[in-house]
Amino acid sequence: MTEQIPLNTLLGDRYKVTAHLLDTASGDAVLEGLDTVLNRKVSIVVAAPDQSRLLVANARNSSALSRSAVQVLDLGNHSERTYLIISHSRPDTLLDVLLTEGGSNSAEEFGEEIFGDTGSMTAPNTYVVAKEKPAGQGQDAGAAAGAAAVAGAASISATRNLSTAEEEPADEFEEYDAEEEGYYEGDEPTERNGGMWVVGIAAVLLLVIGAGAVFASLGGMVDSDASKQVLDANGTAVATAPASASASASASATPSETSLPTPKIEGTFTRTVPSAPTLMAESDSLLDNLTDGNASTTWLSLAFGSANFGGLTDSFYLSAKLDEATTVNSITINQVSGVGGAFTIYANDSASIEGATEIGSGSFAATGNTTVQLDKDAQDGKTEYIIIQFTSAPQLSQPIVSGYVYGLRLAEISVK
Repeated sequence: MTEQIPLNTLLGDRYKVTAHLLDTASGDAVLEGLDTVLNRKVSIVVAAPDQSRLLVANARNSSALSRSAVQVLDLGNHSERTYLIISHSRPDTLLDVLLTEGGSNSAEEFGEEIFGDTGSMTAPNTYVVAKEKPAGQGQDAGAAAGAAAVAGAASISATRNLSTAEEEPADEFEEYDAEEEGYYEGDEPTERNGGMWVVGIAAVLLLVIGAGAVFASLGGMVDSDASKQVLDANGTAVATAPASASASASASATPSETSLPTPKIEGTFTRTVPSAPTLMAESDSLLDNLTDGNASTTWLSLAFGSANFGGLTDSFYLSAKLDEATTVNSITINQVSGVGGAFTIYANDSASIEGATEIGSGSFAATGNTTVQLDKDAQDGKTEYIIIQFTSAPQLSQPIVSGYVYGLRLAEISVK
């Protein structure tokens, strides 16, 4: 079997291998890496020795990659194996497009971005040239398999080689002289000036009519208020209070939602697995990532072989304290590469789910932000802790551990 590229290998003096995501029976592989210059994740496709030509050919001509906005970053060899580095993408998609016969038979030529002219084209060709600069030293994140590293920043420049377009014969363009039309710069047609006067006069008339209507309305209101005042038997004036005053008094007597404190998480989340208290305890050091405001840092669960957490537990929950008791309108969970799963949101006066009130539920339809609108009436401004109970794990397109495709990779949790 062909030797795999080791972790932490630096490819092209820039791209660091951080995880092995997928291996095929034919010896192809998809790795995850880190661009140590721009500090971003990248995908690395490594072809088996007999698949190298296919990888290069499909990358040069793949319209599927072009339409999905995937960027080719580098091509090279390591230990007699050809690798292609592209922007971060789904491993199964990359294998289908780049390492399958006939994966791209469109006339669109995506490879021009890195390989130069790949066919007969009349448009200018674009070349991407990376300026070689010393990469900053990376820092490993202490997470489960597949955690990315962080590095310094430098620049990458793109130069565009503009080819000369074919010149159109001069006789194909008809000379046109503005004087022949009798119009010169600064002239204004008389019809246009007349139209502007008409519009101006109409606007003034509308303003006068509107002002008259307002004054007439105010006069009617004064007469109406005067007619409501009557004298009682003792000669005392009795006036009817305006409806707006009573409405204002009623509104001031009832506290509005705006008087409640703005929901804000105090500190970070805690993990609780009722049936197995130590399950996933090794990831507790990453819980701060859920509220650090940085979507590139994540909390990882264990990797599971099934959506029911591999039978290790039926559920677990994360809980966080709010700065002040209030009503939480919505909660947003930012997760990476997961689809499916199920979770329920609770409100309580403690971090325990015991005695908590259910205020919402949801599932992950796609990677990124998932927002759930919560039941405000059920909280009544008394929510002190927000609790998220996960009852089913989503399926990950980028598994935490190869072969175990269920789990949670959470980036941020916020409330409003």
